[in-house]
Amino acid sequence: MRSKKKSQGGAVRAILKCMSAATAIAVVALSSDRAPAQGPPVSPQAWGPVVAVKDIDPAIRAAAEVLGIVRTRALVIGQVNLPEFVGKGTMVDVEAAGSARAIEISRYTYSIALHLQAARLDFEGPQTPRTIRVVKGNRAWDEAWSDDKTKLSTSPSDNAAYRAQAIWLSPHAFLHAAAFASGKKCLDGKACNTPVKVAQEGGRTVVEVEVNGTTYKATMGTDKRPERIETMVKMPGRASKKLTAIYADYRTGEKPDAGFGLAEGKDALDKYHSGTYWPSRMTHELDGMKVLDLSITEGWANPYVVFPDPELLAKAQ
Repeated sequence: MRSKKKSQGGAVRAILKCMSAATAIAVVALSSDRAPAQGPPVSPQAWGPVVAVKDIDPAIRAAAEVLGIVRTRALVIGQVNLPEFVGKGTMVDVEAAGSARAIEISRYTYSIALHLQAARLDFEGPQTPRTIRVVKGNRAWDEAWSDDKTKLSTSPSDNAAYRAQAIWLSPHAFLHAAAFASGKKCLDGKACNTPVKVAQEGGRTVVEVEVNGTTYKATMGTDKRPERIETMVKMPGRASKKLTAIYADYRTGEKPDAGFGLAEGKDALDKYHSGTYWPSRMTHELDGMKVLDLSITEGWANPYVVFPDPELLAKAQ
């Protein structure tokens, strides 16, 4: 699988330089957009857990299809398990104590590893130094590069609950969770019963799914993709607030379309040209106050991303 190139030396590239190939393999599960040479069945070891679309609710299947996350001739969901998007705009740093002012962000990168329930947020702006925040399971830490960009240090964070809950507000993560729940599978692929509900509200399809004890509700747009995803999150400081993610103008190529389009052109949003769709615009509202407003400039389905634990990273360096 090809590695993507970034305008800056990102966390992934430098981590890999300081880790042996054997260590890198040990800490990351890889995925690919390539279809297997033969048809079904698909080995779960090949991609990580998957669920067949024939086993899920038609509304969830329709949303997954036009988001471009149904893959292979076996028609399964689960192979796009490393979604990453890059954008720019403004944000209120909700993890910073007392922060309520929107700041300009020139680069905002959010990477998710669904099979690890991990995410890395990497942002910076004209008046904001590069900030890297990670969550993996129930553990969170921050990362920082040395001035010469040769060493990556970590410091623990007590914001694991907030960061972990935020993962499932992503449209790709939400539909992944909803599909597994609808197919009566846990996120690890084992059989289980997870609460999931599909209904109609005001002429729109609404999907609710529980992830790790938290209920997420998505309202689908006229294009069948998630238009709004909302939940109650545990904020830094332990207060609970309603966080709503709003998405608009999904596209894979240069212009929004109804689905099954081609990721063609130099301004295609899907940088791997694999047919995965990404919203052109996203906002977050916290108890009704806008805390994030981004124009999405890049979407990557399954880039090479690692989430080494701090101890392993320190040992490797």
